[in-house]
This record gives sequence, structure tokens and C-alpha cells, in this order.
Amino acid sequence: MAEKGGGGFFPGGKSALKSSAGKDDSSARSKKGKKVQFDAEGLMEANTPRSNGRDDTPGGKGDKVGNGSKKPTGKAPPPGERRLEQELPQNTTCLMDCEAAEILQGIQDQMIMLSQDPDIKIPVSFDLGLAYAKRSGNYTSPQTVKKILESLKKFGVSDAEICLIANIHPESVDEVFALIPALKAMKDKLRDPLRIALDELANLKEALNELANIKVSI
Repeated sequence: MAEKGGGGFFPGGKSALKSSAGKDDSSARSKKGKKVQFDAEGLMEANTPRSNGRDDTPGGKGDKVGNGSKKPTGKAPPPGERRLEQELPQNTTCLMDCEAAEILQGIQDQMIMLSQDPDIKIPVSFDLGLAYAKRSGNYTSPQTVKKILESLKKFGVSDAEICLIANIHPESVDEVFALIPALKAMKDKLRDPLRIALDELANLKEALNELANIKVSI
């Protein structure tokens, strides 16, 4: 016997209809409730296993070491504590300005012969580089300057730092430590040798200036 409305006969009456509908609803909800989200790697389902409200995916916010603390991260030393050679590209050779002036002047002296070789291309910036090196070079005897400052290497001063000291021509030990902060770590053992080296450089510069004045007067 069919119920009113022509819906057909269902054993158990409304309870069977409700049970069937409930099953379908739960299935529909499970399909509708499944969400996805986009990230840089593509699609990632929202029902990814989680722990304590955090993602368990590697690299997620919940990614911790076994004892519950965060993974240690290496910290780079502050810029003032880094050695000068750490700031330079690998396989870099530093020159004092007076060394560069001597090398570039040697090229300049052979410029006529070099210009006749089609395989040699002199850059447009050559003249500017030579002029800068001559203007900034405080000394005209690179070998003597290097011999004076190389005594600092046994106290931990690097080649790049030696070149910088020669180029800036500091007047005091404190000025060196201010301009090259990384050397402050060895201040106690470096102060006296550095003072001696600076005094020798000052004497050398004075002698070279006197020699230049004599040549001009002649």
C-alpha cells in the first residue's frame, strides 16, 4: 500500500527513509568538507596530519627537534667582527695602491708597443685607474712598505688588512682599530707592533717627500 503523495512503499516507514537520507548527507558532507589549499609546491590537502594544532610537514611551524626546542640556527658574525678577506670573493689578490700604481705605470710605459698587438685590448678605464692609484698611493716604494707591514702577519693580520692599512695611511693605532674593527680582538698583542710599523711608515713618507722636494728644486 502506497503512502499518500505517491512516494512508494518503504519498509519501516519514515525511519528507513531517515536512515538512508542520513547516510547520504554524511557522505555529502565528507565530500563537501574536504578542503584544499595552494602553496608554492602545488596542491596540499587541508586534512594533512597535524599535531598540537601545528603542521607536521617538514619545515612547517611545528617542525621541532625531539626535545621540544627549536632547531639551532647558525648565526653569522656581525659585520664589524668579520675579517676583511671574508668580505671579498674567493681567489682575490689585494694590492696596495702604490703597488697598483707601479704595475699600471709599467703597462703605460709599454702602451705604444701593446697598442700594435690586435689581441690586446686596453680598457677605457685604464687611464682612470692609473690616475687614481697614483693619487691615492701614499708611497713610491711598494717593496719597502710591504716589508714594514708584513711584520704584522705573525700577529694575525691578513694580507688584505695590510693592504688596507697601507692605503688609508692611519696616523694612530686607535685609528686602525676604528677602521678595521676585526683587529680589536687582538688589540693587546697588536698595539705595540702596530705602533712601530706606523712610525716606520711615517718616517718613510717623510723621507720620500724630502727626496721629491730635492728633485723639484734641482
